[in-house]
Amino acid sequence: MADSAWVADWIASYAAIVATGALALEIRRWFEGRLRLYLRASPDMQIIGAGPGGDDTDLVVVSVYNRGEVPTTITNFGLLRFDSWLARLRLRSSWSAIVPNPQARGAPAIIPFELEPGRQWMGMVQQRSDLADFASGEYWAAIYTTGRNRPYLAPIRRRGSPKAKT
Repeated sequence: MADSAWVADWIASYAAIVATGALALEIRRWFEGRLRLYLRASPDMQIIGAGPGGDDTDLVVVSVYNRGEVPTTITNFGLLRFDSWLARLRLRSSWSAIVPNPQARGAPAIIPFELEPGRQWMGMVQQRSDLADFASGEYWAAIYTTGRNRPYLAPIRRRGSPKAKT
């Protein structure tokens, strides 16, 4: 009788370990199967050989990579300014702008854009010193997508410049 209880305990322990491992794998699959976008904003970029309109200079170029397994649609591209890290956390911008056609001069509109898994989207906007000082590090590129109420944010910083005072 004691031997059968010992075997039953071992079987129950083994089943609990297997079930816990299956749960861990399911949680991992859930995290990896969701939408994961990676953004990068690069200021002071230029297009060489843009065509008959000439070269475009002083551009902020935003690249969005879909590293997840779910497609999404990019609906808007904007620029935001946050005065502090708390304002950014609460998404309370002190200045905002929308970019309706984030493309080089004369190119067709690219928003909305369906971003498939493993694909990249690139948008750009002309830097205007009369509107914003992108060297300050307080400005962020904002990408709005379907299925999420908050934008994805990427800081607009020059390479080698110190981080924003947030």
